[in-house]
Amino acid sequence: MSHIDPAFAYSQARLQARYGARPRVADWSQIAATADLGALLQVLRASPLAGWTGLLGSRPGVHEIEGRARDEWLRRVDEVASWQPEAWRKGILWLRWIAYLPALQKLARGGRAQAWMRDDAVLGPIVAREPRERAKALRRTQLAPLARGFQPPHEMAATWTMHWRQFWPSRDADRAPIEALIRMTSHERRLLAQLPDSARSTDTLRDLERRFQLGFRRHPLSPAAAVAYLGLLALDLRRMRGALVTRAVHDVPAAP
Repeated sequence: MSHIDPAFAYSQARLQARYGARPRVADWSQIAATADLGALLQVLRASPLAGWTGLLGSRPGVHEIEGRARDEWLRRVDEVASWQPEAWRKGILWLRWIAYLPALQKLARGGRAQAWMRDDAVLGPIVAREPRERAKALRRTQLAPLARGFQPPHEMAATWTMHWRQFWPSRDADRAPIEALIRMTSHERRLLAQLPDSARSTDTLRDLERRFQLGFRRHPLSPAAAVAYLGLLALDLRRMRGALVTRAVHDVPAAP
């Protein structure tokens, strides 16, 4: 167990309540069994995931779903950061930008900007520039430390993590469990990357969820609890977003 710091009592009480309100097996089973997009939105709005879907239209497209998910992730991270002792707020806030790492990785390796990126408030000013000018454009944004990821070997996640550590106070008792979560997440991410296109990622993601749950329980009253909780939140969002996007791709609205 990590160092117990009473300064995290306010955060822990709120994290514990949110942790207890996460979707249960029955919720996910009902989501999986609902094939129609409109019906799925009704199910979600009556579930613990209602907050994610409140601003979606009645038949949202893929880009609307993805954009809403990113916006809600940013809002939730900001909320959790506001609960932390001052010394850890910036460190938790840096977790906001995890949602943009895949897109930035693609751009850093010369990938073509997708249409949604041009409309996104964060990525729009970056992808509006020529590819060779994008790192310079990134340096003018909140994501400036990630411009190093545009240099070889173009490892955006490693660049993000390296900067994240700079926000941590120096006490080893707080840092050690977060380092353990980083190692675990990196390992599971490598496993996901190695899966063939035809393979399902369910088992790997469930193992990742169990490990985040264990981290949350083992390290109460510490910054690791907030990190583990946000890891679980990200997995819930990924799962919900996947269900919505799958239905949206195959959605055929009923005739009037």
